[in-house]
Amino acid sequence: MRRTRNGLWLVGWLLLSGLNSISRAAEEWIDLIRPTDPAKQAVQGEWTATSDGLVTKAATGSRLVLPIKPAGEYDFRVAFTRRTGVHSVGLFFVAGGKQAGYEVDAWGQHLAGIQEIKGQPITTNPTRVANQTLENGRKYTAELRVRRDKIEVFLDDKLLTTHRTDGSDLSLSNLWRLPDQQSLGLGAWESETIFHSVAVRRVSGEVALATTTNTPAPRPLPPPGAKSSATTKTTSKSDNSAPKTATKSATASGRAPRVLLVIANQHFFYREYSEPKQELERAGCVVEVAAGRKVPCHPHQGTGEGAAGGVVNPDLAIADADASRYDAILFSGGWGSSMYQFAFQGTYQNTAYNGERSVKEAVNKLITSFIQQDKYVCALCHGTTVLAWARVNGRSPLAGKQATGPVIVGPAGNYPGYRGTSPPTSRWHAEANGARMVAPNSVGDPSTLADDVVIDGKIMTGQDDPTAREMGRQLARALMSGRDSAK
Repeated sequence: MRRTRNGLWLVGWLLLSGLNSISRAAEEWIDLIRPTDPAKQAVQGEWTATSDGLVTKAATGSRLVLPIKPAGEYDFRVAFTRRTGVHSVGLFFVAGGKQAGYEVDAWGQHLAGIQEIKGQPITTNPTRVANQTLENGRKYTAELRVRRDKIEVFLDDKLLTTHRTDGSDLSLSNLWRLPDQQSLGLGAWESETIFHSVAVRRVSGEVALATTTNTPAPRPLPPPGAKSSATTKTTSKSDNSAPKTATKSATASGRAPRVLLVIANQHFFYREYSEPKQELERAGCVVEVAAGRKVPCHPHQGTGEGAAGGVVNPDLAIADADASRYDAILFSGGWGSSMYQFAFQGTYQNTAYNGERSVKEAVNKLITSFIQQDKYVCALCHGTTVLAWARVNGRSPLAGKQATGPVIVGPAGNYPGYRGTSPPTSRWHAEANGARMVAPNSVGDPSTLADDVVIDGKIMTGQDDPTAREMGRQLARALMSGRDSAK
């Protein structure tokens, strides 16, 4: 009888232990729906939190940042239903400190896989899986299992692909760019989608909720004469000093500094135009917009242009700009800025990027005038290639200068002197012209691009579109400091 009772006790203990183990395993999943605030963490598109989950309306490149920064091995699981549309649903993840995306029903070709790998999208990289069409109205579960030596991709518990990597070959497509490069995220391309559940489970390392993942709040300008506290890489004592007196700056008169902001007629990056402009005007600067031709300018889709389309009517054509009226010139990015590359001898598949010779000459003349007048010459993201290929006294303005630029692969075309099988990154243009490039993401906080602005004398460069707002702040500080010290 005692033996029977002991046996029953042992069975009960084992059952209870099993239930406790199951309970502990269930508790390992961290729910990300509840702590996500769409109002703060949406990057593009209209997101709302409902009782059924996170919902995004159909928008080009709709995406948000999740409040978690995993460091180590983990599982990332998302249950979703695409309600409308025919394009991809994406999960953005981090492996080995690099961010990338897992997409399903992508590229209008019903592909699934990881992008980018060595700069290659799903269409051409080894994780490509064909015939992965999402049925609208049907619920799916996607899962990523991130390990130190591989990434496994699942859809409805079916293994789609395994990619052996330590993360060093990963990057996130510029169309999905997030402001925080170390956080997870969600996205849907022109498709209304509901994300029913979003969860992460730690396998090894640290996986914890972040206190915030949204873009850093704008920092106020310092009071007159105060030293800026912003994190900026500089290489000379004159980086933030007042313009020299050899040519009288507009700021020396005490009036508001004037900035000429240059965008492309086709395919400028909208946020790289709008965010620096907002920050400059907030600081009291006057901004005028120029383009190759004074006609409506059209941005890349999915770059923050909003429902109205983001068409910008420039104030003037570049050929009509006079450097003496301004204190700085800033070239925004987007592939279209290739149209201003004065000395570039290659060609692009998109003929709009090749530009017109007369416009390139006007741009080069303008850059030369700004430099000769000792004024700020600035470029953001792919706009840095304009400075790289300018020629002032036969030399690139970036030659010998410290600079930064985007690590994204450039537009398709012919690149003389480049030996790679695919287009080089935008940084190649500056490197090929003698710039001393800082390491990517090396300025300030290494987990974000939001502060990656490099100043060398009167040359100012910003790495990527997440840097756009800080680029405007840094230029405003430099100009306002120059005005105040001249009073």
